[in-house]
Amino acid sequence: MKKKLGIFFYFLLIFIKSQSPKLESNISILEVKYNFSYIADTLNIKSIISEPMILLTNGKRSVYYSENYKAFSDGFKKQLEIAMKTGSIVEPGKLLQSKVRHSVYKDHDSLYISNHLGKDFYTFHAENIHWEVDNLTHKVIQEYTCTKAVAKVGKRIFTAWFTYEIPVNDGPYKFKGLPGLILKVNDENKYFNFELLSLTKMNLPIEYKKGLLVTQAQYIEKRKEYINDPSQGKINTPEYRKRIEENKTKFNNFLE
Repeated sequence: MKKKLGIFFYFLLIFIKSQSPKLESNISILEVKYNFSYIADTLNIKSIISEPMILLTNGKRSVYYSENYKAFSDGFKKQLEIAMKTGSIVEPGKLLQSKVRHSVYKDHDSLYISNHLGKDFYTFHAENIHWEVDNLTHKVIQEYTCTKAVAKVGKRIFTAWFTYEIPVNDGPYKFKGLPGLILKVNDENKYFNFELLSLTKMNLPIEYKKGLLVTQAQYIEKRKEYINDPSQGKINTPEYRKRIEENKTKFNNFLE
């Protein structure tokens, strides 16, 4: 299977480079599924949240999102359509729930991260990552020989494992910029972990909806405001304030 995928990627990349910019922009050649897990509370190593994530990529452009959130959105849309026709009740509580709401769009050297804060939806531009590749250190991940790369991203050091066998410059979340697909990446404390689940040849539209454009600093400030008051002034009881303070303690770890 690995050999067949390798041959497929080689010839398909040659094919796509010969096609129109529109085809290159809009169609994926590969669906990569990762398991994303992170520790929500750095003082409690058991506070692990895990969710499958999808990367649709053609090596130039890609979109990355939660598989659960996509299932929820599609299910909610279907419920609405049925409700409009039959008058039935929309019950989002019966749909698959997602704890990861961020999504990422990569367009050549431009990279955009989007996230929901309550009912608001924000997008900010993120800087590219500069890696140091260690061509002497390798490991095998699902039959692919991977090479080690390290980068400082913000205040964290991340280690990525990419494979030259799949010459696609992409990876989970905002991690890209290496001469091969990233199959695994984690920070030095292993608070955040992305690991390959599956690779599938897939020609699907690369679609992305941007939110309100803000700077990264503005987004972080908006997140602080939301965490301090999710109801945006609508509730101010002692019980509400207590729950907020408890949540601030339980959920204190962020990728950005």
